[in-house]
Amino acid sequence: MKRFKGLLIAALVLVLIMGLVGCGPEEKEPEVKPSDGQETKAPEVAEDVDISIRITWDADSGRGQAIRKILDEFENQNPNISVTLYGGTSSGAELLTQILGGDTPEVLQVAYRDVKALGSQGAFMDLSAEFGANKGYFYEELWNLAVLDEQLFGYPWLGHSIQLIYNRTLFAEAGLSGPPDTWEELYEYAKKLTKDTDGDGKLDQFGLSLVGQQHHDITWLFNMFLHQAGGQIVKMENGEEVVALNSPEGLKALEFYLKLLTEVTPPDTANKNGGDAMSDFRSQVTAMQFQGPWGITDIWKNGNPFEVGAAPAPAGPAGRASDIGPFMLSIPEGVEGTKLDAANALIEFLGSKKGQEMIMMGEKGDDGKYYPFRVPIRKDLADTDFFKDNPDFLVFIEGMKYPSISTPSPNWAKVETEIYRSQLNQVMIGKITPQEALDNIERLGNDIMD
Repeated sequence: MKRFKGLLIAALVLVLIMGLVGCGPEEKEPEVKPSDGQETKAPEVAEDVDISIRITWDADSGRGQAIRKILDEFENQNPNISVTLYGGTSSGAELLTQILGGDTPEVLQVAYRDVKALGSQGAFMDLSAEFGANKGYFYEELWNLAVLDEQLFGYPWLGHSIQLIYNRTLFAEAGLSGPPDTWEELYEYAKKLTKDTDGDGKLDQFGLSLVGQQHHDITWLFNMFLHQAGGQIVKMENGEEVVALNSPEGLKALEFYLKLLTEVTPPDTANKNGGDAMSDFRSQVTAMQFQGPWGITDIWKNGNPFEVGAAPAPAGPAGRASDIGPFMLSIPEGVEGTKLDAANALIEFLGSKKGQEMIMMGEKGDDGKYYPFRVPIRKDLADTDFFKDNPDFLVFIEGMKYPSISTPSPNWAKVETEIYRSQLNQVMIGKITPQEALDNIERLGNDIMD
């Protein structure tokens, strides 16, 4: 049996390698009292059992400690189940090797892009029977990221989407009553917010933060505009996967992004990444930015110098699209018996309305206050205490409804790092035109994907 398992591991890893390359923070630890809903119930565990869960972050980090508190509540409700928390990221072939070798905890936090890829290789158990009835608690687009051949390989847990963060104070001073809803309004409002505030003849306030640097941040951010325009990153053509960016929609998106960068962002934006964009927004050099929930908490952590708000990313010609980063909960193949029942019970709790709102208790900052670091991803949380007090955070859940998928194919990852980032940057610094960039990305990208 061991010899067979070893051969199976080697074979599957080889296959995978070929395919995958508002109110501010709480002063004290917050008490969460969400209401309970009616949903699928895991089998009761009648005997004492020990299980473990591995998360992306270090177990002793602020985020690990926040999750430990949620696990403690689960143990309080299930005194015969003991849960050990492990931290550290594994993905792709490394995670598959661990799973097939029986060297993983009973529950795993898994990035959405790994769920179906590894599930198709036999890494995860199908959770449909246990949790399929809960589909209605999540946006269908999110749920489907974990479904392959009608099998559910991951249960949605927590994550983020990228939305528009804006300075309500500067908006009010400019006579703007709310955030922009469309591309046209985004440009119009950004132009109105770009001004010389001290009368020295030089612009010192700008409407928008963007990214122009040759960096991962420029790809996910531009991809949002691409999908808002109705474009695609890759497509199937004659049975083969090819680059699809070089299209009228792709050109429209890139020309609009360049127009924004040129006219309504700080003059050095072509050399900035996402962290630089946050700094400009925090300093009120810019009035809008695209970030996740940390775009709000960053302002809280820095003394609330202005009133910050969040809104859906403005819609383009094809509608809204938001970069997303959800994590799923998966059970590795091979878990059985009482441990399997306990693992299902843990996932049930973490995905329950109570378990989901507890995520918003947040992590402890350097100032001793608590700040949310991600959001839960159920869509029925608007009536819970945190979200009634801080409704802006709901938009980061809403983004799961219109996902902009930045890695649509394992083959795309190499194109992004070797070609895509540099070509986008070349457009932003004025070395090449948008059309030249799209021609280059198509030609060189297809050579890589071939």
